Amino acid sequence: MPFDFQPTVPEDMPAVSALMLAAFKAGPDAPFVDPSLLYWKYFEPGPRWPGSRGYVLKSGGEIMAHCGIWPINLICTDNSVTCNLFVDWVSDRKLPGAGFLLKKRLMTMTEATIVVGGSEDTRAVVPKMGFQPAGEVTFFVKIVRPWKQYRTRPSEGIARDAARLLRNSFWSQSTINASIPKDWSARAVGSFKDNALVTSCQNGHPTPWRSAEYLNYWLRSPSAVVSSFLIYKGTNVRGYFLLSHVGGQTRIADIRLNSSKQDEWNVAYRLAARAAAKDPETCEIIAAASTLFSEIALLSSGFRQRGGAPIFLSDPHGKLIDSPAIFWNMVDADAAYLYDPEHPYTT
Repeated sequence: MPFDFQPTVPEDMPAVSALMLAAFKAGPDAPFVDPSLLYWKYFEPGPRWPGSRGYVLKSGGEIMAHCGIWPINLICTDNSVTCNLFVDWVSDRKLPGAGFLLKKRLMTMTEATIVVGGSEDTRAVVPKMGFQPAGEVTFFVKIVRPWKQYRTRPSEGIARDAARLLRNSFWSQSTINASIPKDWSARAVGSFKDNALVTSCQNGHPTPWRSAEYLNYWLRSPSAVVSSFLIYKGTNVRGYFLLSHVGGQTRIADIRLNSSKQDEWNVAYRLAARAAAKDPETCEIIAAASTLFSEIALLSSGFRQRGGAPIFLSDPHGKLIDSPAIFWNMVDADAAYLYDPEHPYTT
C-alpha cells in the first residue's frame, strides 16, 4: 500500500482532531483539539523550523497517522545539535504500524530526537525505534492557597476532600527559609527584544535554543495566560522566566539565568515562585527539573517533588554521547498549557 508523507496543512486539522479524540477517548470539546491551539501549535511562526510543525502519513488521500514535532535545537558547550520532540502522535487503528513509519521518517529530519513521558504503550515502543533512556523530568509543586484550591476542585467525596485539604494546608506552611537578597528582583515585561539574553548553554548542560521571537510566540499562547519577567541583580539583567497560568495552577514554564552558581539559581526560582504566588488565582505552583542544579533550587525554595517522566533520546550520530542531562523546561513540549478540568491540580 503506497503512502504519502506530507506536512500538515490547516485543511487537515478536522481529520487530525478526529484521530486525536479517538486515540485519547475524549469528547469533541476537549481543550487539546481547540482550533486556535492547534493553529498556534503547528502553523504560527515562532519556533525555529521551516513550515508546518505537523506531519501526516496518507494512504488514498486518507490520513493514517499524524505526529507533531517541537523544535528544541540544543546548544551545547562546544557545539549545537538539531533536535525535535514528538507531540500529538496518533494513528488510525485500521492500519497498524502507520504511526511507527511516520515517526521513523521524522527522526531523519534532525540529528537527534527526544520523547518525554508518554503512555505505557509509548514507553514500550520507543526503544524499538532506537531511543535510549536519557534522564528524567521531575515535577515539583508548591501549595499557595489550599482553601481556594479545595473550593475549586471537583469533589471526590467529603472524606477524601477533607484529608487532601488538611495535607495541603500543612504543605503550604513551608518551614524553609526561601529568602531573596535585596539586590535581586524580577520585573514584568510585555515582550522580549534581546536575543543575547537567552541563547547560552546553562551550567554546561545541553540547553534548548531560545530567541526573543520564540519567547514572544509563547506570550501569544491561546490556551494559557503566559507572563514574562526579567531577572535583575542590581541594575543588571541576569536572566528571565515565563509563567503559564492555567486554571488554578501557575507553572514556571521556562527559566534562564546567566550564572553557574547554585545560590543564584536558588534565587532565580524563588523570584519565579514569588511572582507566581502574587496572582490571586494561583492555588499551586508547578515546576519541572531535569538537572541537579534545578532540583536543588526548587527544593531550597519550598517545593515538593510530585512525580516525574522519563526522557528518551535517539542520537544516531553520537552528538550527545557523555553529555550532561538536557536542561528541559515545560515550554519544550506541551506541559506549559495542557489542562484537564476534571483533574485541575497536581496535589
